[in-house]
Amino acid sequence: MRRVTGGLLGRAKRQFIDDITSDPYLLYILVLAAVMAGFWFWHRIPNFATRDERWRINNPMVAVGFFIDEPGIDSLLQGIAWGRAYGATLYLYGIAIIPVFVVAFFLGQLDAFTAIPGNQSISLWTHWYQMPKWIWTWSLLLSRLTNVVCAVGCVYVLYRIGTTMRDRMTGRLSAILLSLTWGFLISAHEVGEDIPALFFLLLVVYCGLRYAHTGDKAIYLAGCASGGIAIAFKLTAGTSVLLLGIAYLLYVRNAGTAWREALIRPRLITVGIVVGAALIVIGYPSVFAPGLDRLLDRMQRGLVNKSQSYGWRVEPSWWWILRGYLHGLGGALFIAGCCSVVVSLPRLRERTQESDAIVLSIVGIGAYLSVYAGWSYVRTHHLLPTFPLLILLLAAVLTRFYNRNRSLASPLIVVLLLSSSVYAGVGVLGYATQPRNEATEWLRADASSNATVETYLMDPQEAAVPHGMRINHPNYRETPVDEKTIRMSSPEWVLAMPHRCPTYIELTFPRAVQYLAPDDRNARTTVLSGPRLTDYYRNLLAGDRYPYTVAATFGPRPSFLDGKSEDSRLPELVRVGVVPWTIQHGDPQDMGIDQYTVILKRTGSCPPQDDSD
Repeated sequence: MRRVTGGLLGRAKRQFIDDITSDPYLLYILVLAAVMAGFWFWHRIPNFATRDERWRINNPMVAVGFFIDEPGIDSLLQGIAWGRAYGATLYLYGIAIIPVFVVAFFLGQLDAFTAIPGNQSISLWTHWYQMPKWIWTWSLLLSRLTNVVCAVGCVYVLYRIGTTMRDRMTGRLSAILLSLTWGFLISAHEVGEDIPALFFLLLVVYCGLRYAHTGDKAIYLAGCASGGIAIAFKLTAGTSVLLLGIAYLLYVRNAGTAWREALIRPRLITVGIVVGAALIVIGYPSVFAPGLDRLLDRMQRGLVNKSQSYGWRVEPSWWWILRGYLHGLGGALFIAGCCSVVVSLPRLRERTQESDAIVLSIVGIGAYLSVYAGWSYVRTHHLLPTFPLLILLLAAVLTRFYNRNRSLASPLIVVLLLSSSVYAGVGVLGYATQPRNEATEWLRADASSNATVETYLMDPQEAAVPHGMRINHPNYRETPVDEKTIRMSSPEWVLAMPHRCPTYIELTFPRAVQYLAPDDRNARTTVLSGPRLTDYYRNLLAGDRYPYTVAATFGPRPSFLDGKSEDSRLPELVRVGVVPWTIQHGDPQDMGIDQYTVILKRTGSCPPQDDSD
């Protein structure tokens, strides 16, 4: 096995060098991918791009913290078991932040990792604040850079698939279009499992395509290994099993008179299953602590959770899928991709390497969509594995059209590349001007060293607060009243603001601002409909009851604050295909009005007021 692995890695290295030297455009394409995936990759740091990003970084830190507290395998396994089961991300990002552990050792700050469980049990704010800023900063930087490298790897593997499928022009077009795909670039800008899983899934497609044409057993086993790793990163990469099965049957079809020998390969199938299954189990480190039940529980939770609506909006699955494609690809690329599927169907009857790639792509897309059809919500990142497969079909269609009629194909390709460039370019540039980043910088510049900011968010990921600034937040609901410290309910704590009299108050869309929306706007505003809190937030913004005035606002202002309808000139499913920074529903990166932030500054003293009426 070691000899086979070494041989495959050697072949991969030689192939990469040959591609770079033979194709003068490839290096520029990879640079484009790196620039697009890595532009402003430090956004929000030392805060998190998503809630899940926090846990991808946190899990290896907790494991190391347990080991530091009591060196030994058992304590390390305890630390792994204590965290959330996210599979192979613990390995990937644990390796990425090794330099952070080393520097912390020399600085004598390893206790920052042993304190994580205790801080996390208090609140998410304590968890974020008690960790030294430099640890969050460098852990996120190194992990995001690792993700960018994986994204560039995805672009190269897709180039290799396109080149193997047809020719280098197909490979180039595929790679360029993926580099200009907004949904792909979003995932590249956060620490997560989506991009690494996609990299190994594309390796499965590549190995499957090569095997279907050559019958190379080593290539097939490499595909099984890649599939196992992909599943260890993300369970929905289980489509790898189906793709490898289809590739196996395609080789049987292509074998002609030797079909029986191609079909009956029991040793290859057995070894492939063992390799793939072993890597799935090894890829879930939590299996070694609580046992296999942890992996099974993770699978069950994934199935159950997807059948429940999430994100305060209830729509049919087809709506979520369509919205995800329009947002992830942009309107022009999505329409072109759909047309390419239809145009490619007649070629399924052929017995060529191009038709094999078409089969694998259509089967892969169909498998994902059949799974998502039963989900109650589908996000853009869920559809990510289908983006390169759709792009591959489109690139092949455009190449065939170009070879037949250059005068018509050339302007069509240019228009598609330009529209995708504008859509993805506007999206990527948005990372440099995020409202929460701007609000954080404003506070950092305006606030004195002893200033306090008050927020009504439970999670710092949704806030725009400099790390280390004095803060009041609802997780700590003890307020001094008449020389006594009283612990209050969350609404009571909010209304007792005059007793705390912070220097700044920060109102954000995810919680405070939505109290001012119509109750029937969505399920979220129905929950946030308490009259006392609604009046409190309205009076704060009005500036006529409390000694606070609006000092700065950031992000697009929700129209309901001005009593206007939220209906856009464009239907929502059209708008998301032309405006990349539109609101996301659920747990992805916050965009659009989700980042709307209002900062109020105290202008006088705060005499306690009676808010009971």
